Parts: sequence; C-alpha cells; structure tokens
Amino acid sequence: MKTKKWQRRSLRVLGGLLLLLFAVFFISTQAVDTTPYFETEYYKKTIANMDASVKDMAEVKGQLLAGFARTNITPTIVNGTPNASKGEFNTIKMAGFGDGKIAVGVHDSIFAKAIAVEVNGEEVVFISADMVLIPELVVLEVAENLKGEISRKQLFFGATHTHSSIGNCIPGFVGKSFGGEFQPEVVHWLSKKFTKLILDARKDKLPSKFSSGNIRTPNLVRNRIIGETGRLNDRLNLVSFSQDNGRKAVIGIFAAHATTISTWNDEYSGDYPGYFQRSLEAKGTDLALFFAGTVGSHTNKGEGEKFEKAKYVGETLADSAMVVINTMEYDSVMILASSTTQLEIPKLQAFSISDTRKLSPFMGSQLMPELKSMYVQGLKLNDFIWLTFPYELSGEYGINLKNALELEGYNSALTSFNGQYLGYIVPQKYYYYDTYEARLMGWYGPSMGDYLMELNYRLANALINARL
Repeated sequence: MKTKKWQRRSLRVLGGLLLLLFAVFFISTQAVDTTPYFETEYYKKTIANMDASVKDMAEVKGQLLAGFARTNITPTIVNGTPNASKGEFNTIKMAGFGDGKIAVGVHDSIFAKAIAVEVNGEEVVFISADMVLIPELVVLEVAENLKGEISRKQLFFGATHTHSSIGNCIPGFVGKSFGGEFQPEVVHWLSKKFTKLILDARKDKLPSKFSSGNIRTPNLVRNRIIGETGRLNDRLNLVSFSQDNGRKAVIGIFAAHATTISTWNDEYSGDYPGYFQRSLEAKGTDLALFFAGTVGSHTNKGEGEKFEKAKYVGETLADSAMVVINTMEYDSVMILASSTTQLEIPKLQAFSISDTRKLSPFMGSQLMPELKSMYVQGLKLNDFIWLTFPYELSGEYGINLKNALELEGYNSALTSFNGQYLGYIVPQKYYYYDTYEARLMGWYGPSMGDYLMELNYRLANALINARL
C-alpha cells in the first residue's frame, strides 16, 4: 500500500516537473516571426525617418577639401600595472573568434585612419580601424566628445574586420564570447584616440581632387555559404583623394572576410587588409585605408598558410589596386550629398532552438547588449555612391544593388560596421540553411534582409534622384 502511494506521488511530481519544463520552454522560446516586414510598425517608422532625412538632404557643389590622419592603436602589453590612458594593458583578448585567447605580442601594428572631406561647407569624415568592428560604445563616446565640432551623422565609420585585434569592448554575453570580458577603460582609451584622429583629419584639409574606380578580383574571394557555385561581389572598389600639395590617400573596399589568420594566432595583426595598406603605402600612397565591404557571405581565397596567406591576399589585392590607381582621372569640383537614417528593427529572433523556434526576445536580450544608435548612411560624390551599414551585408545582396547603380552610371561601395552590429544579413533563401551565417548569426528573422535591402535601394534612389 505504501509503495503504491509513493508511486502515485512520484508520478505527480514527475508530471509537475514535465509541465514546468514545457512551460519554461514555451516562455523562453518563440516561434519564428514570418510577418511580412512591410506590414510592421518598425518598417513604417524607418520609412518615415528616411523620408524626413531625404527631405532635409542638401546637394552642394564646389571645390573639394580633404584632410588625412592616422593613429596607432596597437595596445602596449605590460607585465606589471597597466595604464589604460597610455594604452598599456596586460589582458586584452583577440576579438572575433570567441576562443578566449589573450594577445601576447604584436606581429604587425594596427591603426585607425581618417579622411575628412568638405564641399561648400558640407563635411563628412571617413574613419576605419584595424578592428573586427567599431564598438557602439566607442562611437557614442566619440560623438559626445565632438559635440559642437561635428555631428555623428557626418561620421562614416568602418572597420577592416581583422579578427586579430582589440577585444574587451562590448558588454553582455555575446560581447564576452567574441571579445572577452568588457573593460570600459579600453573603450575610453579608443574613444580618445578616435576623437583626436577625427580632429587631426579635419585640421589637415586642403584643396584636393577626387577619383574612384573598381577592378574585379575573383581569385581572392569566394562565397562561403554555398562555395564555388555562389554569386560573388568580387569587385575591389577604390576611392582616392589627392591634395594639391601632392599627398594622396586611397581607400580600398573589398568583400572577403579578413580571416586568413585564425585561432592559432595570439599576436595583434591587421590580417590581409594590413598587408594591403602597407603595400599601397610602400608604392607611393601617403595614406591607405581599408573598409570591409559586403562580407556577410564572402571569405578570402589565396595561396599559402598563416601569415604567408595574409601577405599573398593583401599584396595581390594591392597590385590590382595599382592598376586602377595608375589610370585614375581626378576632379576638383565636386557634387556632394549625404543622408543618415535612424534604423528601427524588429524584436530579436536570435539563437535557434529548431527550424521554427528561437529564443524569445526577452531571453535573447539578456545575452545581447542594448542597441542605442543604428544608422544607415549614404553619400554621393559626383558619380560615386557610398552606403554604409551597421551589419554584415551578404555579397549576394550587395552585387544586385551595385549592378543596378552601375547601369545608371555610378561606381559604388557598400561597407559594414558603421558603429553598431546587427549580425549577418543574408538572402531569405538561406534563412533555414544550416550555416553559421544564417543559423547562428541571423538575429532578426527571415524578412530582415529584404527589409534592409528595400531601405538600401530607397537611399540609393534618393542620392541619384532616380529609381533603380
């Protein structure tokens, strides 16, 4: 009798536990939201933001002024007491791979560089750094430091996306996983460096000329989602500013991930973009910059292993760049227009439980840092269009927009990491595909890519005053 009573109690306890587990599962997860994006409030709000931004956009014409600056952001590794104000640290993680490795040395120095551009009183500044991304907290602090000097909307941030650079800059579980424990002193040090960099570039402005071009380099990039059969954005885009005193700056934009150097490395390095920049500067360019392009589905391709591969990809890319640079024709009278739109986004749908369920937005938000400033920015300089995003856009998406602009007579660049990070944006056809890009790094549902591409086309249309 006692045995049967104990069995009944055990079954009731087990049933209660099962019910509790099911309840926890359904509270902590949520079905994938397949609502068409154009029916949502976040879409309507962003369209209203973009319409207002475009309405206020001014197109100016006049003499081009350009200024250049660079700063070394290689941390100094010390064994004793660190001094963050001097860039001295004793524990900084390598950012990007999530393996917990601490940097112990320097293979090649890493930099942040900037070009300030002004036409008839309208100004923008391009800033790129040898980092995996530009952390939002750094951008917010820089914007605060520059209040009264220049606005955040005039700053076009980017990164080379090297995974062998500075971590410890992003709070939250995901930030810790990919870049180590958050250290606010690293953010403050970088913010001061970036602030001075921007001010130095603005002080350096002189009468200048501008040119742009591109060249195909299919031997250096591949589609990493579906391999050789995948579509490629294989164009290396180049932007050049030449001051009347003879000094020249060149920006390269390319879609291949800067991951020739992998988790075996524990030394700071610019990866192949570092070799690209150093090679151009050795060939006569005074300041070479690199911006990661549509890296959301593209990786590098080249010969050699480890640093030899980085050297091969970077220097081969620089050789291709020189083909274009040597034939560039420059203009000194420019037409400039720029626009910045505050981006509204859907609720998080990150971290797959199954094909149809993800962690709930609340649970996902406990793992991700709070997002405060998300901008899609666009710029027109004569027949060149530059769009920059707070995410890693797939090259398959990017090539469609670039081809459409080319048919209208415009060279273009699409860049990532402009001060925020929303994960990978790949075509909807890959959303349920079991890949790192779509399954782990696709954080906002199957409609996110189409939503963002509509915004990108709208912004491009506004800049060229036509419909693509």
